[in-house]
Order: sequence, then C-alpha cells, then structure tokens
Amino acid sequence: MKKTPIIQCTITASLLAIGLNSATATDLYQEMGITKPEQEAIMSAINSAREISKRAEQYNGLPYRRDAHAKATGCARATFSINPDIPERFKAGMFADADKQYLAWIRFSNGDMLVQADSKGDARGMAVKVMGVPGKAIAPELGETHNQDFIMTNTPAFFNRNIFDYADDMLYLAKFERTKWFISFFPPRLHPKQFYRAIQTVSSVIDTPLNAQYFSMLPYRLGKSTIKFSTKPCSGMSFPNKVDKSNPDYLSKQLETQLANGGACFEFMLQEKVPGHYMPVDDATAIWSEKASPFITVATINIPPQYLYSDQQQQFCENISMNPWRAVEGWEPLSSLNKARRVVYQAVSKYRHSQNKVPTPEPSSWCINENGEACDENQGLIVSKPTWPLPRCFDQNAKSIDGETLASDCKQQAY
Repeated sequence: MKKTPIIQCTITASLLAIGLNSATATDLYQEMGITKPEQEAIMSAINSAREISKRAEQYNGLPYRRDAHAKATGCARATFSINPDIPERFKAGMFADADKQYLAWIRFSNGDMLVQADSKGDARGMAVKVMGVPGKAIAPELGETHNQDFIMTNTPAFFNRNIFDYADDMLYLAKFERTKWFISFFPPRLHPKQFYRAIQTVSSVIDTPLNAQYFSMLPYRLGKSTIKFSTKPCSGMSFPNKVDKSNPDYLSKQLETQLANGGACFEFMLQEKVPGHYMPVDDATAIWSEKASPFITVATINIPPQYLYSDQQQQFCENISMNPWRAVEGWEPLSSLNKARRVVYQAVSKYRHSQNKVPTPEPSSWCINENGEACDENQGLIVSKPTWPLPRCFDQNAKSIDGETLASDCKQQAY
C-alpha cells in the first residue's frame, strides 16, 4: 500500500510527458476503466518502448525510429470508399454514410525494431490514415484532426494476450532478449501459445506489400457491434510470378514498380463477434473463427498510380504517427492492449519526434508541403491522358446555344 502514491506519481508523470495535466490524466484512466495494475503495466511499457527506440538507434543510426515497425517500405496516397451496400448495423462513425469517399495515406512497413533486409522473416504492417472524417475525436489529447487511423499486420493474432503480457515481454525486448520472456530455463518460464504466435509472426516473407492480407488483431466497437477488421487485395489484381529478393529493399522496389505502372486495390472488411463462439475481447492470441463469422467487405481502398520516393515524401513517411485511438465517435478500441496503445503510442511518438527535433505531421490532404507554396491536388500521382480522343463533332451543321457554328471544330477532326 505504501508504494501506491509513488506509483501513481510516476504514472502521472508519464502522462504529463505526452501533454496531459494530472487532472486530465486521472480523468483519462477513469474514463477508460484502467485499473491500478494496468496503469503500472502501461508505465512499464512506455519506459521499455523508449529504451528500445534509444538502443535501436545505435544499430539503425539516426533518426530515432519507432520501437516497432521501424522500417517503412513506403507511404502511398489512396482513397477509402465506403461501399454502397454496407450493412445497416455497421453504419456508424466514419462508416455512417454509404458511398462516401475519403482521401487517405497508407504506410507499409516491416515490424522489427531494427532496420534489416526485406528478405528476413518479419511481421509486415499496413497502417491507413483516413482524412477529413466528420465527427468528434474520441481521444481529445490526439487533437481534433478529423482523421482516423487503422493499424494492421499480416498475421491475424498477436503474441501477447493482454497488457500484462505486453509489459513483461517489452522488458526483455528492451534488452534485445527476444525470446527470454517466452521461454527460459532459469528462472523457469514457458508461454507456449504466445511463443508459437511469435514464431508465426517473424517467419513471414512476402513478395510485395500489395499482395498480403492484413489484420487488426485486436477488437473494436463500431456502433453496437464488436468487430475486428482486415484488408485483402481486390480480386483481379496481378502480381509478378517471381521476385528477386537479393536487394535488401526489394519490397520498396516492388511497391515503386507496381505503382509506377498501375494502381492497386484492397477490400476493407469487418468480422463481427457472434454469440456462442470463442471470440475473446482481451486475448489477442486468439483467432476469431471465419467459419462462424466470415469477413464482410464494407469499403474499398484504391491506390492510384503514383511516384513514391521523393525526399519530402520519405521524410513525411518517417515522421507520420499512427494511433488506433485517432478516430471519431462511433468507433472505440477494445481490450487492455488497445487501452495501453492509446498512451504508449503517443508517448513513444513524442519521444522520437523530440529526439529528432522534428514536428509530427498530421495531414489533411495528399499534399506534402513544407514551405507554404501552392500544392497541386494531384501531387505525386501519375495522371495519364488518352492519346486517341474520340471525335466530338458528329454534325457539321450543329450550332451552339448562342447560334455560332461548330463547323470549325468538325474540320479539325481527322476521320
């Protein structure tokens, strides 16, 4: 009991570091229903995540990077379109208006804390920032940005069940002891299911970020429905049969090549928690049965042809920040891990941006504009025009409304 005030002061100090005063910090934890043990675990995770970012810099070099998903494959412009046939029960928050289209940014990444060759097994990430979403922010400390972030990896389950697993595992990751939490002879420790999920995660090797299915892993509430979400490539997309993986950055090269020569498309899908089946909310190692509850497509993500790797865009991709709590009302992250992410992600983001002495961009459009100059709405896109226009004139005696003849236009056509 004597430790409680000290622990509470430490926790409050951690929240002050991300811009919350003590009263707001207390209100935040009460609002989220976070218990004292969960608060202690969150504080531990924040300290570990900062330590990972600091130690990884010795291997990666500057700048300071995220404690996970440190290597960006690339950031791409996209549109996020709500399907016209979205089921009524899912019409809430940013999904309330069927047929609505938003601009978005997508960050593809590798999951490890270290920047390493793309051919090395690793989790692969897809984080989508949808812009211009109407509604009130559910996490005011992140700002009224009218943006909503969706964070996914290419495995359907995580290797930590909850915030306590996460905080304990992070203690070892901060010392770069990657397997010590899962299995240890002294002291004796064995977490078989979590270890199996970790092996699945770090065994993934892909040919291109555009041909993978990505999963939220954690649950959310949309309106009155408890859901997980996922993206998968749209049917009909084509990909190379063989990819040369000798280039350590071959995933970036594949992304660049495909988007320079054509677009890409993902279906955005929801999986609903249904009664009578094992679909726990606070065990991220559990995979919800697709047989019991198939994914339902509710939106389409289109990635138009574009150039990816200008210096400005790469800097933007490095500095952009994602948080599952950056969302509008009608949407709520669930589980103790998601509660922790609200605070941990913000604290680590502020830490690395402070170390790098750079601002955190929170975009409202496709424009990347550092100097205040005018920005073309199609900045970065590859816009093609047909070289074979159809004739516009079908009647040489046609006249416009003001009576002028259009014959001159007809004479210019080649038949």
